[in-house]
Amino acid sequence: MRLSLGKRKAQPRQEKSSPHLTKAAKGIINRTNTFRQEKGRQKLTVSPKLKEASRYFAEFMARTDQYGHNADGNQPAERASRYGYRYCIVSENIAFQFDTAGFTTEELIQGFFQGWKSSPGHRKNMLDPGVTEVGVAVARSKQSGYYYAVQMFGRPKSLRIEFQVVNNTATAIQYELGSQLFPLPPRAIRTHQLCRSENLRFHWPDQQENTFVQPNNGNRYTIRREGQKFRVRKE
Repeated sequence: MRLSLGKRKAQPRQEKSSPHLTKAAKGIINRTNTFRQEKGRQKLTVSPKLKEASRYFAEFMARTDQYGHNADGNQPAERASRYGYRYCIVSENIAFQFDTAGFTTEELIQGFFQGWKSSPGHRKNMLDPGVTEVGVAVARSKQSGYYYAVQMFGRPKSLRIEFQVVNNTATAIQYELGSQLFPLPPRAIRTHQLCRSENLRFHWPDQQENTFVQPNNGNRYTIRREGQKFRVRKE
């Protein structure tokens, strides 16, 4: 998601201050983590690779004054991969600020953070329960005086959710994972790999009430028949 803050003017007047851009990036991360924890989300850790990808793109926009998620001809996930981030999930917030009076470090932090927080799409990225890592960078254009910020979120491929469903019965079973329906033949095993947690719903024959579970990494769900009823056991 992208966001512009303030008015774009041709030439800035002399700035009142020179904000510390590294401190601004750290401040945005701290505000984001506080916000997430207030909303019951886990705290994000800083990924050096996402940080480098964010720095590259912020500096690119500052150097060229080209703005947009594909300003350099690439998508956020492509930039993350370029810097060695093996991802399950990648998302990105970008924004720019400009004021002829300039900014303090705190003003820069507050402007970017509050702007993203107040925008539904950016807010969704900030509060995404599926992401675990973050990288942020801020850069200033020498030509225009605009400040560009990039906030990248990710979940590494190493944290994908892998689980199995095993049908130990002589009956074909259907189950629903997220919004997709899967048939599972008798005596069959299927392995799933997810980047986001999804509800798993078993559709039993003979109008038996459906069973819901929430898969976690490493789970194995075995379907058995006990008398006239089908049962699923987590192993």
